[in-house]
Amino acid sequence: MKDIFLYNTLTRSKEKIVPRRQGEVSVYVCGVTPYDALHIGHARAFIVYDALRRTLETAGYNVVHVQNVTDVDDKIIARAAQLKIDPAELALRYSDETLRDLELLHVKPAHHYPRVTGHIKEIVDMVGVLVEKGHAYARGGDVYFDVHSNADYGKLSGQKLEELEAGARIEPGEHKNDPLDFALWKAAKPGEPSWDSPWGKGRPGWHIECSAMALELLGAGFDIHGGARELMFPHHENEVAQSECYLDHETFANTWWHCGVVQVDGKKMSKSLGNFITVEDALQLADRNVWRLLFLMTHPRSPLDYSAEKMQQSKNTWNRVHKSLVALPAESVEPSAAAQQFRADFWAALADDLNTPVALATVFEALALWRRENETDLSLAQAVREALESLGFLFETNEAGSSELVGQLMDILIDVRTAARERRDFATSDVVRDKLKELGIVLEDAVDSTKWHFAGNE
Repeated sequence: MKDIFLYNTLTRSKEKIVPRRQGEVSVYVCGVTPYDALHIGHARAFIVYDALRRTLETAGYNVVHVQNVTDVDDKIIARAAQLKIDPAELALRYSDETLRDLELLHVKPAHHYPRVTGHIKEIVDMVGVLVEKGHAYARGGDVYFDVHSNADYGKLSGQKLEELEAGARIEPGEHKNDPLDFALWKAAKPGEPSWDSPWGKGRPGWHIECSAMALELLGAGFDIHGGARELMFPHHENEVAQSECYLDHETFANTWWHCGVVQVDGKKMSKSLGNFITVEDALQLADRNVWRLLFLMTHPRSPLDYSAEKMQQSKNTWNRVHKSLVALPAESVEPSAAAQQFRADFWAALADDLNTPVALATVFEALALWRRENETDLSLAQAVREALESLGFLFETNEAGSSELVGQLMDILIDVRTAARERRDFATSDVVRDKLKELGIVLEDAVDSTKWHFAGNE
């Protein structure tokens, strides 16, 4: 087995992964709250952790991968009320859609997808132990974790209690002692999903679910806890605090490895700004390999600023790579010195905190060398293709594919409609718009452009 080093957020240092069980790496990654469609921020995180899992498996480890589904939450309840459907129905709809999207992105499925609603007993039991040990208190049907009961609170994010308390306040309806105390159990409100507990009917708070499910499925001291950097505080900080108080300060997770967030043209991605890109729409803009390349060209722990220009660059690069490698002969050949050096350089980059930009740079350098040598070294090309496949890239003969073709055809139709409007042929313009609408495609006209998206992604 090969050594893998990852930057541990908890210790602020790069450390070798030493599994608690020989040959097996246990990984817990925070999943989605299924109240809306998956977007490219989610996609980036899931592709990054997919690349990590594939790298660990290539290194010879058996990976046990757990990814939670938060299927009861304030956002789900609010969205379900807006749509006038049952919260459980909404959560099931979008969690199923998430799995379909991840399959389309060629992300390996987790071994376990625990749902909050399937682990209420474990959550209630954990909250009860925290109350018994003096780390939590019940009030008005709610149960809160007492952050002052944990001297290590803030160790993951590097923040101090006195700094966090500045500006913190207790919201109306909360019954907690301190603004930083957080809910482990929430008293039931009329019309909301609820379960029985020693403190009355209610539902879990946000943070407790991951602790209870991770400990149930992986046990204390599991190897890697992942999630987006924006979850470091308060979600992961609260996870560490409540879990290690529950465990009498035994280690909850050995390594915390965070993925950077996605911005669009330098701005936070949001529907209100019109820069919200769902996975469904993303796969119409470009092939899944193009998105994987775009995401992995930036270091996984760094923020990624998406732009149309970067997408086009990624698309052009992938088209060149794919064209060079898709039709390689299948027969095995003895690796040349260049192929062996490439494999060593590629692996060294991945083993060093999953440095995918450097790993991909070795790919491009090897392909350039191969072309300079008139493509005579088949073993080098095969090594490059195998390396890319180990990161989850696919070499399909129909790669030019339906998704990119749809985007190109939409550009043509929009140009035809724009020309019709410019010559005041509004009948033709309206026919194009209406026919597309029948196919589930919505056009949005701005002052100087027309954008399109699938109906339901407003």
